[in-house]
Amino acid sequence: MKKSIKEQLIYRRENYVCKMCGGALEIRMIIYNQYGGEGLDLYCPHCQRVEYGTTPEIYELAKKFVDRFEFNYFTDMEENERNYQLNISKVCDIAEWFLKSEEQN
Repeated sequence: MKKSIKEQLIYRRENYVCKMCGGALEIRMIIYNQYGGEGLDLYCPHCQRVEYGTTPEIYELAKKFVDRFEFNYFTDMEENERNYQLNISKVCDIAEWFLKSEEQN
C-alpha cells in the first residue's frame, strides 16, 4: 500500500535531518510563487530552506569525512561555515547515491 504524501513527509520529518546543519526538519506549507504554486514540504528552520533531508547516520559520516579529509568540493567559494555545510551536504548526496545504486544491484 502506497503512503500518501503527508504520511511520507511525517516519516521523513521523524527519521531524517537537514543535510546542511543536521538539525530537525519541519513540515510547512510552502508558497512557491504568487500565482498559486504551494504545497507541503520539509523545511529546515535553522538554514531557512526547503530540505529533502538525510538519515542522521549518513549526516554524521559525511561530517566526519569532510573533517578528516578536509574535503572541499566548492573550491571557488570562500571557506566559511556556509562552505563547510555545503560540503557536508554534497558528501551526503554522494553517499546516498552510492547506497541507492547498491540497492538496485
